[in-house]
Amino acid sequence: MNHKPLVSVIVTTFNRKILLKETINSILRQTFKDFELIVVDNYSSYDFFNIINSFNDSRILPFQNKNNGIIAVNRNYGIKKAKGEYIAFCDDDDLWLPNKLEKQINKIHKTEDGMVYTMQKYFGKTSIFTNNYGINPLPFKQNTSTNGLFKVNCIPSSSVMLKKDLLEQIGCFDERKSFIAIEDYDLWIRASKATCIRYIPNVLTLHRVHNLSVYENSNTIDQGEKDLYNKYGLKYKKSSFYNFKRKKLYFFLRNVFLLIIENLFYKTNISRLYT
Repeated sequence: MNHKPLVSVIVTTFNRKILLKETINSILRQTFKDFELIVVDNYSSYDFFNIINSFNDSRILPFQNKNNGIIAVNRNYGIKKAKGEYIAFCDDDDLWLPNKLEKQINKIHKTEDGMVYTMQKYFGKTSIFTNNYGINPLPFKQNTSTNGLFKVNCIPSSSVMLKKDLLEQIGCFDERKSFIAIEDYDLWIRASKATCIRYIPNVLTLHRVHNLSVYENSNTIDQGEKDLYNKYGLKYKKSSFYNFKRKKLYFFLRNVFLLIIENLFYKTNISRLYT
């Protein structure tokens, strides 16, 4: 790219060739075009550069970097390579709706705050009896004050856009090993102390649920949150939603409510995003 893009999109990946292609396609289809796409691979077993070259798009900048299983390392690597005024993140198994970046740029320019995120919809291996179902967060369930975030992380990582100078102010992702799967949570808490975090109540991000996702490991998340509280000198008291997996009746009733709300106000056709 010969010019400085307004937005740098960062995708970290490892051995998800098919899912990565779907993710990249959803990003390239954005109605907002002034971005670079930085893809940082943890030395996958397939020909990573050949896959990237197949898109024939100069906005895609591929890199390989060893992260030893710590995703935060390669997210920070991508941030160092970024030239944009704004940074957006997308996991290599998630998808964006076409107007995601456009709506976020409009929002962040209007408010002049440092960070904005959107509602997401779960798809893939999901069930009406599980925690990972439907849409979230609903407008009345999002609280991005520092105290609110300590109660629950309502910010989907693949939905976030923030100013690069905010990262320069608060620091990038914490690379400690115990923060695997919650390194984003820690960053949002630090961001909440430095800026107002804005919310767009539209489904613009799709979070894929599957068995290989690090976010499905309840033990990893619970231990990480305990260490997160220790970092800030707080006592860990809350019980994670991941501890409620056996409460199928609770989730069924909650998810029926979410399904009704989604169909009334936030219905989204995602089938067209797979090709």
